[in-house]
Amino acid sequence: MGESLSGEQARKRLYTIMAEAESLDKKAEQALSLGQEYLAVDNGHLTRIDPEADYWKALYSTDTTEGQFPPGLILDLGETYCRRTLAEGPLRLHSASDQGWADDPAYTAHGLETYHGTGLMVNEKPYGTVCFVSHESRDRPFSEEETMFAELISRMLEYEIKQKRTEETVDRLDQFASVVSHDLRNPLGIAQGNVDLARDTYDDPETLVTASQALDRMEELIGDVLALARQGQEVAETDPVSLSSITDACWSSIDSDETTLRVAADDTFLADRQRVKRLFENIFRNAIEHGGSAITVQVGPLPDAAGFYIENSGKPIPAAERATIFESGFSTDGEGLGLGLAIVNGIVSAHGWEIDVTDSTLGGPRFEISGVISADR
Repeated sequence: MGESLSGEQARKRLYTIMAEAESLDKKAEQALSLGQEYLAVDNGHLTRIDPEADYWKALYSTDTTEGQFPPGLILDLGETYCRRTLAEGPLRLHSASDQGWADDPAYTAHGLETYHGTGLMVNEKPYGTVCFVSHESRDRPFSEEETMFAELISRMLEYEIKQKRTEETVDRLDQFASVVSHDLRNPLGIAQGNVDLARDTYDDPETLVTASQALDRMEELIGDVLALARQGQEVAETDPVSLSSITDACWSSIDSDETTLRVAADDTFLADRQRVKRLFENIFRNAIEHGGSAITVQVGPLPDAAGFYIENSGKPIPAAERATIFESGFSTDGEGLGLGLAIVNGIVSAHGWEIDVTDSTLGGPRFEISGVISADR
């Protein structure tokens, strides 16, 4: 096993993969495929793990969508070997049943004879694992060279994950700086000009009213800009949040006498409650601002993935605009800064989730938030 590709050849190929200007998705897929080839195993996975929620997810996998361990698969952490890797360090099994693991929950659940797992740390916290597995036993233990190569893949992918998070943070700060340096100057200039004029005339109260309104507007913008920067900071602690409770809490703060709210079904997931509350409020307000007050808003869990959706019966979002609606500054009414959905996107990113917009069966847009960790696992 592993003899068709030497350790030196494997390392050279890995360095080439990681040196390319490709996305994390591409690099992870190629690195895992290389590890699968070199170690001569069935599959390789990069996983995301939350021990408190007993959550294991295959972020990337060399298995097919029809296989036992496809990309996106979610399992109970307690039924995986990765639980031991994350808690105790690297784990190498070349014949689990012969090595005394036949009674382990992972072996019982999945029947894996071969497993090589290495933990990932991101921002000094356990993140997940890089693991390689087979249903068949190996004829020999993993060599030190093989283990060092698997460790090299893990460290390189760990670095790529950190880089991606840093780039996302920088992007949010760039948005912050752009708004501060450009969009806040207009209302500030209006305020300063009118105050100067008032000092010269003293007898035009309307001038002071205009200045006051401009200053109020500036205060609102500052609040939105600060929210854009803060809401995107990585979530450190989460608590169980139910769709019904967060929806009720957010709806009570929305001026929506003519709008109908429906919760199709309840679900409980892990999140920063204050930030996810801001997410719901911003999407609710966006629906009313663009769809009108007499609309129906519906919330519920995603049927085929871990997550939830928020949809409404208002105006659909054109397909050509869906790629840009979450960018800072995107607005169709010309009044605001277009930060509402940018803040939503920052909150989603801070949780490690993903957001997509599509057409709703109600007629308007449907926002789907996936990659959420269920609190019921």
